Amino acid sequence: MGLFYSNLSVYRPGRSELLAELGRLQRRAFVSPTFGGHTLLFDESIEEQNADEIEHLGMQISAALSCAALASMLHDGDVLYLWLFVKGRVCDRYDSLPQYFNPAAEPGPPEGGDSALLCAAFDRASHQQRVEELLRANLLEDALPGVLGEMERHRALAIELGVPPIVAGLTYSSIAGGYVPDDFIPNEFRGIKFEKLSPA
Repeated sequence: MGLFYSNLSVYRPGRSELLAELGRLQRRAFVSPTFGGHTLLFDESIEEQNADEIEHLGMQISAALSCAALASMLHDGDVLYLWLFVKGRVCDRYDSLPQYFNPAAEPGPPEGGDSALLCAAFDRASHQQRVEELLRANLLEDALPGVLGEMERHRALAIELGVPPIVAGLTYSSIAGGYVPDDFIPNEFRGIKFEKLSPA
């Protein structure tokens, strides 16, 4: 079985603002330190990989904090989904392998993903060409040397957009289980709503 994860990167509001809003919403989550304006949110409920729940959370957070946010979901290591939220609206959706759930369909190129919108939302206009290349590549045809799979695509996109690259691969249950990359001290992640690891 491949890798599954879901998370959200919030741009501009700091960790304390995000924690306050999550507390108001009574969410179970971990929140990273803020790096380069990005704060990573690992929410328990979106681990079910329900697109409606992911969109609901992204719209709530980006509306309440008047900001941009990027949700990501990797399904079985094979498909990367992204959602761009700006001030309560879903502005863009991305699906790296839209034929995945249709066994009769031939694999084709990714759908969605607007590099101009993404780069504008995260103040990375100079990175648009590389972001576009990463979004459009058909990895089943080895279109990008060095980008071997969807998690690697996600990590490369995160770097171009200024998002801490640990967003690729990390999720609520991995943090709850004690796995945090060496980049972070585990107690730097704060949990909320009765979470036994560092409740706010």
